[in-house]
Order: sequence, then C-alpha cells, then structure tokens
Amino acid sequence: MADVSVRFAMTNDSEVVLNLSLPQALRLMEAIARKVGETLAERSTQGVGGVGGVPTPAPSNGMPSLGPYTPS
Repeated sequence: MADVSVRFAMTNDSEVVLNLSLPQALRLMEAIARKVGETLAERSTQGVGGVGGVPTPAPSNGMPSLGPYTPS
C-alpha cells in the first residue's frame, strides 16, 4: 500500500497519479528540487548576459514558469 499519492495535472481533463512509498516520495521531491535549482541557476546566469547580451526576462516571483495549474 502506498504512503503518499502524488498528482500531476497534465491537462484540464487528465492527470498522472503516483502512489509511492515515503522513501520514494522523498527521492522524487529531492529530484524535483535539484532540477528546479539547476533551472534557476541557468536562468540567473542567462539573466546577466542573456543570449547575445540581451537579458532574459524572469517571472516576477523568481520561479520558473511551469504553466497554469488547475486542480480537479
């Protein structure tokens, strides 16, 4: 039996549900956090010079845009 259910909304009418044990859920969260950190680091270096010296605009909250989320 799963300890944690993780839901990812894919579109307005579909989602992916992962039923994970607690250690698996923790590894998933660590992997997501690591990827977010890498993405933010890439954006911060691009924001300094950007492509061709043009700064890259960043979202107002500093987080990468993953698109809209609509809970079901």
